Amino acid sequence: MNRNSLLAIVCSLPMGLMAQKGYTVKGKVGAVDAPAIAYLEYSAAGKTVKDSVVLRKGSFAFTGQVNNPVQASIVLKHDTATMGKRVRQDYLYFWLENSNITITAADSVNNAVVKGSVANEEGNLLTALQRPYRKTADSVTKAYYAKTAEERKDSAFRKALGAAQQQSQTGYDSVTRQFIAAHPNSYVALQAFGYIEVGYNFNPDTAARRFSLFAPALQATALGKKITGMIETGRKTQAGVMAMDFTQPDSTGKQVKLSDYRGRYVLVDFWASWCKPCRAENPNMLAAYKKFKEKNFEILGVSLDDDKGRRAWLHAVKQDSLPWTQVSDLKGFESPAAVLYGVKAIPSNFLIDPSGKIVATNLRGEELEKKLAVLLK
Repeated sequence: MNRNSLLAIVCSLPMGLMAQKGYTVKGKVGAVDAPAIAYLEYSAAGKTVKDSVVLRKGSFAFTGQVNNPVQASIVLKHDTATMGKRVRQDYLYFWLENSNITITAADSVNNAVVKGSVANEEGNLLTALQRPYRKTADSVTKAYYAKTAEERKDSAFRKALGAAQQQSQTGYDSVTRQFIAAHPNSYVALQAFGYIEVGYNFNPDTAARRFSLFAPALQATALGKKITGMIETGRKTQAGVMAMDFTQPDSTGKQVKLSDYRGRYVLVDFWASWCKPCRAENPNMLAAYKKFKEKNFEILGVSLDDDKGRRAWLHAVKQDSLPWTQVSDLKGFESPAAVLYGVKAIPSNFLIDPSGKIVATNLRGEELEKKLAVLLK
């Protein structure tokens, strides 16, 4: 076979076969020598991957392969102290991908310069864009905890902090979306999309439209398929669609179906005893329940406590004086009902009308009473 024929065959191969088959990470941290050890760690396909190597005159190297870029860490242990002890924390977080990557530092991996990873460069750019808004959010949190419990109750103080927090979140989301739009071929952008576009209380139609702008190869990754599934679940649980039925046992073991509530307005409330925001919402739901229970309104509480939380669940029900039916299979977020409704964070609720149609989602505070006042005139 002549050279031109071979070149033609190579050029006809899919790009994936011509790509870097794995990663090589070469590090140089001054003249740090044994017994210093470098530890590499990252998660891939739901499993934690760990590797380690002893430094020789400041040099170390790792090789391996990943299916897609991943966020990894390198921890450098300078002495023989047990890992985990806070003797000298020297670590680096970076994006690892199948390429030749170099990590260079004078004496501490914490100050290292990473080259050879496009994903890492993109990650650094995104972090720089988000940094001002993260600082504002941190300042808000610091200001809140600087006050006494009594001072935190001040309405003016809470309103001011809430406005600052909202402004920070709006700016953070805005620059993140700008980054995503400018990097349709970036796995870093895909991960960022998963955080801000298919999180709590998202619009599945908007998310689907924006997700379609990613390169097909990214949409086909495991993360891309997961996002597709979340969007599909979001469409099945948005206002205007029929609620999916499920069955859960109450505290006595009696099986309760959501469809048992057909003919009434019912608020399906996903919560847990350990969830502080959930417990804070209970008084609001209790007030709405007392006001509208005689007007064809019910609540079905679905606890996402786990198998060790049964006692805490029942204690919380009693402590918060919740009179409506409570069910739980004590499987936490793995509960089939939570998976069916795409519940990734709590509190999360769905208001269903007498015909079984979802009419509203995630009603918090006064929003629940206002919505019921309109529906139950």
